[in-house]
Amino acid sequence: MNERKKNSLTVWQAICLLLATFFMLVQIFNFSSSLRRFPFGSVLSFVPTMATNATMIFVPMVFGAVYSKRKVHPTESFRFWLSAVVTLVLLYLVYFFRLPGNFNMWLLWGVFFPVITSTSVLLSGLIFSILVQPFLYDFQKKLTPKQNLLVLCLLTILGFATSAGTMIFKYSIYGIYLILYFAWGMFLANAKISGKTFRWTIFGGIVSFFVVLIGVPGFDGVYWYQLLSGRTGSFNAWNRYFLDNQTSPAMALMVIAVFLVFRRVIVKFTSREMRYFIPVIAFMDAPVTAGLLKSFHLTNSAGLNKIIMIIIMMIVCLLLAKVYDKYLFRIRPFRRTLLKISRRSSLIEILQDSWSALVRWATEHRVQLLTWSWFYVLSFASFLIESDNLRIQISTASDVNAVVFLLGTRFFAIILTTIFLDAMFSILYFVTTRYWTSTILVSVVTIGWAVANKVKLNLRGEPIYPSELAEASNFKTLIPMIGSTILIVAGIAILIVVLLAVFLEIKYSIKKKGSWKHRGIWALLSLLLFLTPLRFNHDGDIIYHINRGFDNKQSFRNPERDIQINGPVLNFLNYIDLQIMNEPSDYSKSTMTKLAKKYEKIAAQINKTRKNNISSQTIVFNLSESFVDPYTFPTIKIDKSVPNPVKFIQSMKSRATYGNMLSAGYGGGTANMEWETLTGLNMGLFRTTLTPYVQVVPRYKYYPTIGMNFSYKSAVHPFIGTYYSRVEDYQRFKFNKFVYLGSKYKIIDQKKLGKSTYNSDYTTYANGLKQINSRSGGQFINLISIQNHMPYNNWYPKNEYMGKISGDLFKSGAVQQQMATYIKGTQYTDKAVKKFITQIDKIKKPITVVFYGDHYPSILSQSYTSKYPVQMHSTRYFIYSNKYARQHGAKSKLTQNTDYVSTSDFIAMMLEQTNSKVTPYQALLTEVHKKLPAITINYEGDKGFELINQKGKKVDPKTLTSEQQALLKDYELVQYDMTAGSAYGLSISGFYK
Repeated sequence: MNERKKNSLTVWQAICLLLATFFMLVQIFNFSSSLRRFPFGSVLSFVPTMATNATMIFVPMVFGAVYSKRKVHPTESFRFWLSAVVTLVLLYLVYFFRLPGNFNMWLLWGVFFPVITSTSVLLSGLIFSILVQPFLYDFQKKLTPKQNLLVLCLLTILGFATSAGTMIFKYSIYGIYLILYFAWGMFLANAKISGKTFRWTIFGGIVSFFVVLIGVPGFDGVYWYQLLSGRTGSFNAWNRYFLDNQTSPAMALMVIAVFLVFRRVIVKFTSREMRYFIPVIAFMDAPVTAGLLKSFHLTNSAGLNKIIMIIIMMIVCLLLAKVYDKYLFRIRPFRRTLLKISRRSSLIEILQDSWSALVRWATEHRVQLLTWSWFYVLSFASFLIESDNLRIQISTASDVNAVVFLLGTRFFAIILTTIFLDAMFSILYFVTTRYWTSTILVSVVTIGWAVANKVKLNLRGEPIYPSELAEASNFKTLIPMIGSTILIVAGIAILIVVLLAVFLEIKYSIKKKGSWKHRGIWALLSLLLFLTPLRFNHDGDIIYHINRGFDNKQSFRNPERDIQINGPVLNFLNYIDLQIMNEPSDYSKSTMTKLAKKYEKIAAQINKTRKNNISSQTIVFNLSESFVDPYTFPTIKIDKSVPNPVKFIQSMKSRATYGNMLSAGYGGGTANMEWETLTGLNMGLFRTTLTPYVQVVPRYKYYPTIGMNFSYKSAVHPFIGTYYSRVEDYQRFKFNKFVYLGSKYKIIDQKKLGKSTYNSDYTTYANGLKQINSRSGGQFINLISIQNHMPYNNWYPKNEYMGKISGDLFKSGAVQQQMATYIKGTQYTDKAVKKFITQIDKIKKPITVVFYGDHYPSILSQSYTSKYPVQMHSTRYFIYSNKYARQHGAKSKLTQNTDYVSTSDFIAMMLEQTNSKVTPYQALLTEVHKKLPAITINYEGDKGFELINQKGKKVDPKTLTSEQQALLKDYELVQYDMTAGSAYGLSISGFYK
């Protein structure tokens, strides 16, 4: 009350307050680059940093001077903290509304715990200083002025000497050092300073200013000279900025001189005015302030814009000071807290009371706290299960300890998982009304789900996707992949869990918490929470930003790493509502009609030089499971004493169209490459990784493929046919027949090699040949093998490649064994392909085979793909036309744009090689193949596509010509139409067929 009775600020005080505010807020922006344009710019550019460091010394001095009159109660530190938190809350609300894409839970955490999270070292230093002020007050009273001066000088020199100016004031703990300058302020406010001392101090301050101003850039130059001349091997060998460090005696003397100049004004300020500076400090130091202010463009001049924003911030600070002074500490919870704290005379008593209150609260809510703690541990455990022996590969060169990495960088992703687990618990608890039953069910589901994902990760190099839940019906084929041991262990574990739940419910029953209405509300809110994943991938949506603010950022390009850093729960939720493609701005039925007419003309031009009709020929698209030329593996060396396993397929380079196919998958995704070959569309144009067979094709009653150009089309796959919804999708493709294990069509010549459980490629080609010979006219056959599917468990006896594999990526014994098994499998493939090609050469009808490997086998860690992005996505392909086809107009090989091709290029390439006429859509594909680099997924990023030239190098889309960009846009329009759009192209006569 005494403070309110005092007179208003004097003119000098008001001017000083405004100047100080302006000077502090200016530091939000970095003017170093601007100062370099002036004369002596290389020296002036260091001034902003000097000013910032001087502020960190000067402000505690001012506070020390103002709070030196009497002992200060710890309630003042609470006022500081509360003012800072409220200011930061307001600042961050504006920031997140202005820039929602920058929402981040780590930043939000810093709002409520500015000291713990080092939001502001200066604020932390002031809070620490106020807490120890009573001890400083008593200590300084016991000493004479000379003794006080001696102690402060010794501590200042000692602090510099022990740190050598290397203290980096970015962490709250360094706020403790600022207590020294707070003590300087307390001493200087009451010290009697003679005119002579004052003049010498000012002189010393001026000298110190020039020492720092000249010395800092001077030592910076010395440092770079030493570094460039090879005299120092580390950027951190010494601190070249030690002169303007906050511990520097030169900086301290300079600030003390400034303090003495304004001492008379400073000592007249009250604690009320000092509280005004807390919001100023919060704005000045908050990590988001600069970004927020720069987002407002009020003028075309960057410099003027900064000045205007600083003035606006000054006005905001003044308004907040008025509001805080009048209302903030009258709010009931804050007022009650202040009253409780004020009843205790010392900090120790306040801490004791706080601890007692915390213990009482924790005891009262122990069930909820323990439940939450358990769910956090459960979440953390689910993350660990997905790691590789408690290691997570963060780059091709290094991995990190999973425990440290997850706790240190994935804290809020684990928290978000915990929130979802608690929501699951709330729903189950409302339904069952049994605490232990609900808790154990959540635990079993979480761990079981994590283990199931890990099993699939080990088998396929990818997690379980929502679209694959229907595959659980194929349990007969899943069991051999999983292994009977795991199933037995899982069964025993489930039995134990059931018995444990019964025991706990009987022996340690926990009464229901809250009324049924209360639990019902929580259950309803929990159900609503489970609807939020439907908006996780809607860019710009509020839920999208909140989700990413919890560090749940899915790349959709590296499934193995995604599940390791996001955990199995969030990873699954991220895939629930994938966004297929962004709608092109001009997408409409009229646009598609115009596009069809455009390519109808181009098709007519192409068809002038083509004499064959594809419908009268036999075309085989042969997907060879996981086939890669072993010699193309990164760093691999195969002993020369063993035979070339793929000699025949390599020989196709001279007698067929031959090269590298860019795969959109690694270790999995077979159906995606199959979809690309059949449709001519490309996975790279999608917003995220998805499975078109499951998430796109079912959207349409009929789906166009290359098969629609034939009166008869079929698929042959000597394995289970229900994977990836093939049975249903082939019906949408209007296939006449699908031959698979369990179908009404018999798989002939079933032959397994060694201990392998898969039908061999000999079986695949025997059934393919049967289908070829079953019809006299033209037909299309989609032939899919299974022999080289993972795992690679040393299937083959007398494997000459065992122990003959070496290379930087093949040092592990397990990898060497798997690789030897895989290479032996490719040798069997090579022999089967040779036999098949020999057989079709004898058939007197035109047959063309498009052979391709769908993706790399999941032997090498997927983390290496970032080091070898193109190489580890390049499989071998060839397009071969038999003798009869060549005798009737087919080319033996294509010679242009064949080294690196997209999977989606095969339709256009096959039509060109067979000299067949094209539809308008196929004319578009032909133009895309001939005029654009190969399109594929973005191997190095999260979104978008990549363009790869014929040398296997990335092409910047910005370098495309206007003609190429227009062509790419046409291609995107057609793909959108048949993946996320209204399929207008199907209603346009003659566009596809």
